[in-house]
Amino acid sequence: MSDNWVVQNLENALNTWNEKIGILEADMDDRVKKFLSSKDENILVIYGIRKSGKTNYIKNAIKGRKEKVIYYEMKNTNEKENFLLFRNRVSEIFSNKISCLDFPSIFKELASAEERLIIIIENADLLFKFSEGIAEDIKKAAKAQRIILTTSQADFSKELCRDERFLSIDKPVSKYYESFEPLKVLPYSKQLQFQLVFGSSEFVVSKIDPEESLKRNVRNLLLSNDSIISEYIEHELFEDLGKKSYAFLILSILKDRRMRYGDLVEETGQKYNGLLDKQLNILIDLGLVRKTYPINRKLDRKKVLYEISDNLLRFYFRFIYPDRDVVEIIGSKAYYEKYIEENLDDYFKNSLRTVLTDYLEKASLDGKYGNSIAIVGRYYISDDEEEEMAIITEHCHRIFSLFYDKRVDDEMLSKEKKRIREKTKGNAEIGLFSTNGFTFPSDGEAYISLKDVFSLKA
Repeated sequence: MSDNWVVQNLENALNTWNEKIGILEADMDDRVKKFLSSKDENILVIYGIRKSGKTNYIKNAIKGRKEKVIYYEMKNTNEKENFLLFRNRVSEIFSNKISCLDFPSIFKELASAEERLIIIIENADLLFKFSEGIAEDIKKAAKAQRIILTTSQADFSKELCRDERFLSIDKPVSKYYESFEPLKVLPYSKQLQFQLVFGSSEFVVSKIDPEESLKRNVRNLLLSNDSIISEYIEHELFEDLGKKSYAFLILSILKDRRMRYGDLVEETGQKYNGLLDKQLNILIDLGLVRKTYPINRKLDRKKVLYEISDNLLRFYFRFIYPDRDVVEIIGSKAYYEKYIEENLDDYFKNSLRTVLTDYLEKASLDGKYGNSIAIVGRYYISDDEEEEMAIITEHCHRIFSLFYDKRVDDEMLSKEKKRIREKTKGNAEIGLFSTNGFTFPSDGEAYISLKDVFSLKA
């Protein structure tokens, strides 16, 4: 392995790592706590798609703080109603009636308050929509108070943070090891199924009934029109897309697949005119779609693939969105048995890499792969061939073979070792991920079992 090869891939590692999870999102709690304890005059902006856990994240960050907290979630109504409700919150904190008549005057009042406050405003994009020029009043208030704004509008977050006084933190959907505590009582195989179908959103996971089967949960939570998750997917989550129905077309084409840009152009019936780029960028900004590169061929743009980011949406657009009307006609039980059940194993096999990717990234952060940078993803072998999963560190390239519902024995291990050695000319080592375990001990590093994956701590 040449020195140049190592240098190139370490550069690729940094770029890919930062692109995947920001500047180590694992330290998000520390960043907010440091912000709350600092004496600077900045305003914190937390961006994340709807139901990504922004509120819980803030609650955890302010736990144990001694300052009084003013919390208000902007309503999608009008300025007058929001102002009156916000003024009531402020009056409750000060224990006397505030006579301010609009948002600018109430922020001036907050700026002159003698005690230090934490002011949290959710859906802050609505505040800026209703009250033009409010940014300057907020900045003045921030000289005395700690102010946190949240939004699910990517464009608003970007625009706001062009002003250096506004500090941005992206809040991604939680990983399974952060949100799966309610499901820890289940067998590992069932935890895997729930993760691959429902994803890792704390909001969604909290709605799963661990005492019911996967089938019953899918029927109740995804196939029922009046379920809270159906409502979330079909209305709340996509409210940010507005009337951009072309984005729905992209998601319905991607399903649980990874696709090249050219294939997306062909299947959407579009031309190379920039419209597809615009729509993909909207979906990427919202955290609904991601683009990936081979981790050892980062600079090759022809190797970029697009995929839906969250397992819940992968499952939804694979099995439910195309035939929502059929559910109405034949009922959820018949629909599940005819359209979903017989295809689940195929879906699970194709989706295993999503949970393994989360595991490997967290295991690397926890130091399981040493102190060097580790990146996870596809591994380029030739123009015609790639391996599905691999991890690269400064000292090791490990390609993982994924086994679904197969117990791996010494013979299978030997065959895979030979295959990887021949394909990579000895440049990569073998790794195994088996949902049914091994006839030899798993170590959580080269040989990964479901027990390793779902015993991971946040």
